[in-house]
Amino acid sequence: MPYDKKIAIVYKSKHGSTMKYAGWLAIKLDADLYEESDVGRWDLLKYKTIVFGGPIYNSKIYNLDYILEKYNTIKNKNIIIFCPNLGLQSHEEIIDYNFVEEEMKEKIKIFFLEGSINYNELSSVDKLLFRRLVNKKKKENKLSYEHINLEKNIDMDRSNKKSIEPILDYIMKKTFDF
Repeated sequence: MPYDKKIAIVYKSKHGSTMKYAGWLAIKLDADLYEESDVGRWDLLKYKTIVFGGPIYNSKIYNLDYILEKYNTIKNKNIIIFCPNLGLQSHEEIIDYNFVEEEMKEKIKIFFLEGSINYNELSSVDKLLFRRLVNKKKKENKLSYEHINLEKNIDMDRSNKKSIEPILDYIMKKTFDF
């Protein structure tokens, strides 16, 4: 792959689905794959396209601070974020909560994917936050049938390899000018 066409996938995973998606993307794109702690700011300069993966955790993109810290260094790159989540918040809520600068909202392409959770592996604080969010959505009458069942069966993995296809299409168009 030519130097200026290289792709980096950088991820931070909490329950495993982000790592799965990152791996699937790296294989399909022949991209370099990094766990967030293994790549520095200057390492990213050699890439034309940088894909960050981080789950939605308590309305926040889990590795957003890492991305924001590097943003000024890499803002001339194609920047994509994918966020596995359980669908308890709207995409607009998540974007508005995480990005206040319009430039970033316009520059960064964000994809939302199905996530996973294992309630028994959550910390006490995480369990409390999760229950609060579910109860808030219940009071707002905004729980789907699937989310109501989620309350009863809190161990689930909705990761789906086919859901990366829109990301692949977008990256191929942006990186290789198809």
